[in-house]
Amino acid sequence: MRTDRIEFISEYCDRWCERCTFTNRCSAYAVQAALGMCGDLGEALQLAVGAPMTPGDSTRLVTTVEVGRSMPQEVRELQAAVAAHARRIKEAPLTKNAMEVAIAEHRWFHAHVAIRESSDTVVREAVAIVSWNSTFIGGKLARALHGQESSDGQDDDPIQNDWNGSAKIALISIERSESAWQTIAQALGDPAAAELASAMSHLRDEVEAAFPFARLFKRPGFDETDTV
Repeated sequence: MRTDRIEFISEYCDRWCERCTFTNRCSAYAVQAALGMCGDLGEALQLAVGAPMTPGDSTRLVTTVEVGRSMPQEVRELQAAVAAHARRIKEAPLTKNAMEVAIAEHRWFHAHVAIRESSDTVVREAVAIVSWNSTFIGGKLARALHGQESSDGQDDDPIQNDWNGSAKIALISIERSESAWQTIAQALGDPAAAELASAMSHLRDEVEAAFPFARLFKRPGFDETDTV
């Protein structure tokens, strides 16, 4: 199926589709919309991206790969390595700090339930931004750390790689949340909100130190002027 969709655009966005100007060029959004209509993933994929190629399609290159059977010991070693890797990412200072900030945000909202119904549209917008990014940031940072640790440094571009892309959208979301918390703090005169803005600032500094080239990453669609 020929389309003008942008490859991998959904990998480095904030997934806030209702506010995105690129939904008509995003395969992930097309699948999501199709799934909402038909309720079946297989049908949704066909509606969004087209039917899969058939085995007899002469335009399809087929490669036969023989895979040997893994021994039980090899499987156990692999499982242990995967578990250790996941544990390192979870316990990394950057991941833990992001989680602590998210927990602090959750506690603040629990103590300020009525804020979501504020009559001040500026405050409501700031609350919406913070709420959306709260768990998103930690997930993207974990992905960035995972990619950075898994890379052997040989075949990866020093800038255009997945962990820099993941770190960049995390940075963008952190900055939006920092500004939103500042707005909330000023509107309410709330020291706790100001502290959360400061926590976001510190987290931003930590991400930039861990991923010094992240801001140079060109996100498909968003950072390319010829796709606008």
